Amino acid sequence: MGAEEDLPDLQKIPKPLQEKYYDLARREVEWILNYLTKVDVEFLKPFEDSVKRAKRGLNRVEWKERTFAVVDGSDTPAIDERIGVKYGLSSACVKAFKGLEPLEDGELYVGDMLKGSVNDSKEEFLKKLDLVTAYLERALALRALEEVDYVVIDGSFFGFRAGCSRVKTKSLNWVDPVSRREFKSVYGLIEELLKMTEKLLSSRRAFGIVKRVPTSALDGLIGYTYGPGRMLGLSDRSILLLTTSPGDVIAYSEIFPEGYYHDVFSLFCSQMEEYGRKGTSVDVERALKGAERRFRLQVVSDLGRHKDDKRSDELIRLIRSTERVFVRTVESQPPVCLELPKGAGRDLKDIAITYVLESHNSATGLPLALDIVDDLVSLPRRVGTEFVDEIEAELLRRNVDLRRMRAVFSKINPQKEFE
Repeated sequence: MGAEEDLPDLQKIPKPLQEKYYDLARREVEWILNYLTKVDVEFLKPFEDSVKRAKRGLNRVEWKERTFAVVDGSDTPAIDERIGVKYGLSSACVKAFKGLEPLEDGELYVGDMLKGSVNDSKEEFLKKLDLVTAYLERALALRALEEVDYVVIDGSFFGFRAGCSRVKTKSLNWVDPVSRREFKSVYGLIEELLKMTEKLLSSRRAFGIVKRVPTSALDGLIGYTYGPGRMLGLSDRSILLLTTSPGDVIAYSEIFPEGYYHDVFSLFCSQMEEYGRKGTSVDVERALKGAERRFRLQVVSDLGRHKDDKRSDELIRLIRSTERVFVRTVESQPPVCLELPKGAGRDLKDIAITYVLESHNSATGLPLALDIVDDLVSLPRRVGTEFVDEIEAELLRRNVDLRRMRAVFSKINPQKEFE
């Protein structure tokens, strides 16, 4: 039995499947090796040229005497398999530091529960929970602005935008645990999130650190400038990993044409892929205009009350009111993505860049304080399960008929929806 347990799992499955998967692994190696031949000096040169032009001089400033509040949030969904009620636990934390030294009484937590509607799909419920968590994070960030010099948020200022179109017309019926304000609809919460985020941006004392950067805007720009045949099919983080060294600072505003938001070139990249799949001839100017239209449509679809929202230009302006700067801190990791208010003074940019460069965790490349707060606030996956276990146990103690509860609250076969 011991020898069997020591075998890799791949060798425990039936022999025909083993052979199939080993063969697929060998094929994948060949594909990777072939692909890597494209990422040579010739193909990287236009990317390296663009990045080189965008490198800004580093102006290190004193930051250890400044105070920073770092904000992060976490959530976990769960479902009671017997009664079929959906729950989501949401939490946010802010921790204040002078430099890297924690401030006494500078730590605050807020947590709450979101109960899902019977009619919520898995995706809809998860998005609602995501928006609640974003709200708690923004609430703590605004509170911290009154007490510290700078606020550092985890993620993009408008990271909550994606997917809002799926849920904005849905009911929410959630009460802010701090202000006791009730949000009956998801759209009401979205509107408040926009106002809170704009306040953070207008303070010129807040910046975000974006851990997940899915955009391929650099690849799109090279495809637009030199033709789609020069595109590598790599994300911005991957390209910057190949073209930067520790200490490099790359400003997006120095790379992309004035008036174009980087997301437009990321969408342009997606359109090039669509053209390639369909075998359609490529007109890059037409494709770029199409990407711009798609960007506007997505923003209004996600954040507008309806598709003809008269505030569409204002929503676009708001999304475009941020800029990104990448800072390479360690050799083993891609650059850290900083998001700042567009037109922020030199003081904020220099502070943010120096803070990231001089306070990073050598393992992750991210600011050490952000990693600390992330560990503090992260909810283990089992917390959601244990929470609904406690509800179920209390119902049983009170002799509630769980079959009746299930008939009232559950949809057909909701089991394992969130496992």
